[in-house]
Amino acid sequence: MPPRGDEVVKRETGASSRRKLLQGLGVAGTASLAGCPALFGGDGSDGLDVEPVELYGPSGERVTPTLYYQADDPQSQSIAQQVKNNLANIGVDLQLESRPRNQLLAEDFASEPLPDENPAAFEYGPVGRNAGPPDRTRTTGDWDMLIGIVANSYPRTPDNTDSFWTRDGQANAYGYVPSTDHESLYAEFGSTTDPDEQQAALNEVFGNLSEDLPGNFLSQSKEYFAFRENINTSEEFTDFGYTKGTLNRYRDQQSVGQDFVWISTTPLTNLFVPEIDDGNSTRRFGLVSDPTYDVTPDNEIYPLLMDAEDAGDSQVFVFTLRDNLQFGTDAEGNDYGQMTAEDWVYQTRFVHGVADDASDRWNEQTPPSAQIGDYEQIERVEQTGELEFQVELPEPDPVFLFRPVLWGAYCLPKAFYEAYAPDAQAARQAEEITQLTWTGNLGPYSFESRTSGVAGSFTASRNDDYYMRDHVTDSNVRTVDDGWADAPFFERYQFDNESDQSVATERFRNGDGSLYIPPSDAVEEFRQSVDDVRVEGKQFPFISVMFFNQRSNGDTLTRTRAGRQASALVVDKETISNEIQRGLTTPTSTFQPTWSEYYNEDAVTEYGIGVTEEDVRQARDLLRESEPFSVESV
Repeated sequence: MPPRGDEVVKRETGASSRRKLLQGLGVAGTASLAGCPALFGGDGSDGLDVEPVELYGPSGERVTPTLYYQADDPQSQSIAQQVKNNLANIGVDLQLESRPRNQLLAEDFASEPLPDENPAAFEYGPVGRNAGPPDRTRTTGDWDMLIGIVANSYPRTPDNTDSFWTRDGQANAYGYVPSTDHESLYAEFGSTTDPDEQQAALNEVFGNLSEDLPGNFLSQSKEYFAFRENINTSEEFTDFGYTKGTLNRYRDQQSVGQDFVWISTTPLTNLFVPEIDDGNSTRRFGLVSDPTYDVTPDNEIYPLLMDAEDAGDSQVFVFTLRDNLQFGTDAEGNDYGQMTAEDWVYQTRFVHGVADDASDRWNEQTPPSAQIGDYEQIERVEQTGELEFQVELPEPDPVFLFRPVLWGAYCLPKAFYEAYAPDAQAARQAEEITQLTWTGNLGPYSFESRTSGVAGSFTASRNDDYYMRDHVTDSNVRTVDDGWADAPFFERYQFDNESDQSVATERFRNGDGSLYIPPSDAVEEFRQSVDDVRVEGKQFPFISVMFFNQRSNGDTLTRTRAGRQASALVVDKETISNEIQRGLTTPTSTFQPTWSEYYNEDAVTEYGIGVTEEDVRQARDLLRESEPFSVESV
C-alpha cells in the first residue's frame, strides 16, 4: 500500500536505496497526553517491588544510553519517560534527547561509514540508509535508542520487509545482523506458492525478530482521521486499501467548489520522484500526479495512470498506459510531450538500476533512486508498444503486482534524466522538481505554491486538464466511474503545517481546516464533544518500533542481544498502549500486525506484556550472565 501517513520505509505489497523506507517507514506523532508525569513513580519502579540497582558496562562505567524522541509531541515525551522509568529497574540511566520530528526521519535515522573507512572495501553497502557492516559504520544521529518512527509491515507481501531485517537491507539504519540467515528465509517465501512453506519461512523470520530484537516492537494501531462532518469519504474508507480518494472526497455533494485544507504537523521533505521515501511527501506529491495503479480492499488492481496484468504465467507482466497522459514542461517552458512506455523503461533500467550499466550514467556510486532494492526483482524490462511495456522476472511470482516495484510508482520524463545526467545532485535540485513544472495533466491538482519548513504549506489548484476525465465512457485501458468526469471536487487543496501539535489541535477544534489526524488524547473528544467533526479509524499496516543502535557508536546495551532482551523484558508496552496512547494502539511483539493472515502468535516470543517483578529479575539475570555487564545493588 503506498504510504498515506507519516510513514517511512517502503510500499507494501542487497539492495540499495532509501525507497523502502517511505513505503516502509514514517514519522509517528499522533498522540499527546497532558499531565503525563502522574503516570510514573518518581523512583522509576512503576510500582514494582524490586530493590534498586545500577548497571555498569565493560570498562566499569555506568550504562547511560541516549534515547531520541520527537520534540513538541507530548505523547512521544511520555513514552520516552515511560521507557526511562522502566529501564531504571535494570539499573540503566537512560538519557532523553528530543529531536525535531522531521529530523528523526530525514537525518537521524540513517548511517554513514566511519571517517577512516573505505566503503568500496565493504562486504555490503552503502545502500539507502544502510552504510554497511555495523563495526565499520555509525548512525548519523548519536542515538542508542530511537522512537517516533513507524514502519510498514506489508501484510499483503510480508517478504518485502527484507529491507528492514536483512543485514544489507536498505532501511537497516541501525546495523542489524540477524542471528539466522534471513535472506534465505525470505527467498524461501518467494520461491514457493505453498501456504504452509511460506508460513514456515515467515514464522522463523518473525520469531527470530522477537528474540534478536533489532528494535523493541511496541504497538500496532489504526490511523484516526478527523473530518469536518460535511466532507464525504466512502463506505470503504476504514478498510485497508485504496478507496478512490479523488473521486470520493467532496463537501456536501459531488460538485466542484471551495477549498480543502489538511491541518498537518509533519512537513514535505522530498519531491524528487525516485527518492521519495516518506508518507508526508507522498501525500503531497500525490496531488499533482497519480501513481501507476492502486489496490482496493478486495485486493483488486485499480488502474490510474496504467493498467497492469499477469501475462498468464506469473513471470511476465504487461503494463498499458492510458492514451492521454501529458507531461508538463522543463524549466525553460519546453513541453515534454506525451508519457509513453519509453519513459518508464528508461527510468526502470537506468534510474532504478535494472540495466547492468545503470551506475555508469551517474556521478554517484549508485543511480539516484531509493528503490533499487525493489527493482532487483526484475530480470528485464522492454517496450512492446508506444503505450505498453513488459516486465519479466527470473522466477514466477503470483503477487508481483502487489509488491513495491510498480505498484504506486511515479515516472519522470526520459528527457529530464537525459538533460541532467550524470549530475544526480543537479537533477534533485532542478527547477522542474522544486516547482513541479513537469507534471502536466497527470494529477487531479497542479502545483501552486510551497512554503518550506515545519510550519510551511503546500498548495495545489484544481487541474483543468486532469487525464482521468477522458476515461469515463471510453478508454484504451478501462473506463472509470462517472464521477471522474468532474473530479476533483475542490478548487484548491492545501497542506497547512503547524510545528506545534497542540496549536494544530486547537485550530481544528476551533473550526479551521477540513481534515486533521488528531493526537490520541483528542480522538474521543473529537468523536463525542466537537460539533461538525467525524472521526474515522482506518486499518493501519504500520508498526511502532523502538530501534536499537547496533553500529559502532551504539551503547553496549543496544549492541548485545542480552542487553536488548533485558530492555524489552521491562519496557511496559501495555502502559504505553493503554494509558499513554489511550487504548488506540495494541501491544505487539514482532513485525506483523496481529490481524495479518501471516501472523502466528505461537512463533513469537512476547516481551513487555504484563511486566512483573519476575520479568525484572529475569532481565537482571540476563545482564549478570552477559560478560560485558555488572549489576550492582545501590
